[in-house]
Amino acid sequence: MQAVPKTRRLVLAVVHGWNLRLTGETLDELALLCSEIITNAVRHTTGPSTLTVLWTGTRLRVEVTDTAPELPSPRGCTHHAESGRGLMLIAAIATDWGTTPTPTGKAVWFEMAPPPPTPHGNSHDLFPDKLQKTDDAHTQTAIPRPRRRP
Repeated sequence: MQAVPKTRRLVLAVVHGWNLRLTGETLDELALLCSEIITNAVRHTTGPSTLTVLWTGTRLRVEVTDTAPELPSPRGCTHHAESGRGLMLIAAIATDWGTTPTPTGKAVWFEMAPPPPTPHGNSHDLFPDKLQKTDDAHTQTAIPRPRRRP
């Protein structure tokens, strides 16, 4: 599961490089949701997975595509369960989330909206002009698969 922290750090580094001026709380939530969505891809699929991070101009979107066709859904779990809460956390924290079938499997994604501007700021303080175009704020990376021991 070394892929999870490595990929999460990459997402945070990319987002930091975009100068979105996110709060510490929003960055913590982003890290948590990235961990959950990446863990699900690594744990529940066997083929390659790809992570895409996209700034739409108003929302930050994180999407993981994989080769498994089954669409995940939140499941009920007990208070003492060690797993099964990932999608429930994503649904509770993200601005929006969902799953989409793809020709080769599926995509699981979530979006986060930065907090509104402060009363003394304006939208340009929160959303720099250079990030208004989607194609200027997009990155994609393969999620490394854990090595299977023989």
